[in-house]
Amino acid sequence: MRVVNTPDILAIESLKADERTLLGLFKELRKHSELSAYLPEVCHLSLRWVRLLEGQPLRPRALLGKGMIVVTEGSGEVIGDSPCSVQAGDVVMVPPGGLQGLVGGAPGGLSAISIHLEELDESEPRWDTPCLCAALGREDSADEASPDRAVSPVDLLVEENEVHAREFAGSPLMQLIRSERALRDDVKRRMLGALQIWSNAFQKVLCARVVFESHPGAIAIAERHLADEVGHNRRLSRMHDPRSSPSWDRGIAAASSWFIERMGSASTEERTVLVHFVIERCADILLTAAQQIFPDSDYFATHAEVDAEHFKLGHSLLKGFPGLDLGPLRGALTEGWQMMNLICQRISDIAAGEGDAATEMPAGGASAGELARDSRRELTAVLDGLYGGAM
Repeated sequence: MRVVNTPDILAIESLKADERTLLGLFKELRKHSELSAYLPEVCHLSLRWVRLLEGQPLRPRALLGKGMIVVTEGSGEVIGDSPCSVQAGDVVMVPPGGLQGLVGGAPGGLSAISIHLEELDESEPRWDTPCLCAALGREDSADEASPDRAVSPVDLLVEENEVHAREFAGSPLMQLIRSERALRDDVKRRMLGALQIWSNAFQKVLCARVVFESHPGAIAIAERHLADEVGHNRRLSRMHDPRSSPSWDRGIAAASSWFIERMGSASTEERTVLVHFVIERCADILLTAAQQIFPDSDYFATHAEVDAEHFKLGHSLLKGFPGLDLGPLRGALTEGWQMMNLICQRISDIAAGEGDAATEMPAGGASAGELARDSRRELTAVLDGLYGGAM
């Protein structure tokens, strides 16, 4: 790991050589030789804002690609392979495989921007924010942005999906997670309990997809996805005492049942949109942000790394289908985000202690005959039987 101090970076005072346009204190990172060599020309760029209170840690973890931490306010300590002190204005370069971690310093902790830089093969899909510096000074950048350039149906879906994702990033749940209130023990306990309800249901969604999928390529991806995710709800339950949290909520249950039912009634393409575009993109945003309030758990860090890869699996699968009909897929995309927003609104309400509280599963239950007359409840019962009720 290497720390570069911004005083060592050449300041730029104007944008044009023929007129002096004052910029204040403006520093281009690529004007520093070491940073310029470190930054890739083309990359997937993932940005996360970090706020650590005094003594609050962000635990070290291995990065798949390069990373940078730009300290914007306060001071603290970098922990991991090369511990050192940092303060506002420092840029920490974290090489691939390097461990990064932060601890907020006295008296007010620190704020920083965590940047993950994944070098991009131009043949791969761009689903995340592209590296802005890649287009600067490139002669073909204007041609790439030309409105006449052909855009595939899958790319259009990705763009529309990002519109939904940006809206979700400003949702009540995300606002709660980014607030100081989310650090309260009672809020965190209720949030984990509500997340547990959805996590249990998500396992059933993945199982239902495997059961109903018929396309060979989609079957392989569905099975791989399930293998990656199986048991993650149990990992989540180890973060809290499930007995102290509600095991059922009517809002989360209703929206979750919709996803399970759609795994049986939707087309392969629609299932791909619902699982890989909607659920995984939503999870990427939510669980990445939740790392800040659960820094001692690797559950959220693991999901922050794998959810993006699961999105790419769906993207690659869709690109292999010729002549995609955008109408049904856009409908599935919109409906899927609406249902995820319902789920996350309930998680927010439960965590904040607002509205009707979640409840335990109603006593009693349906008879075998009643289950046989309701296909969705029957499927849920079968999956519970296969996985011992723990999925």
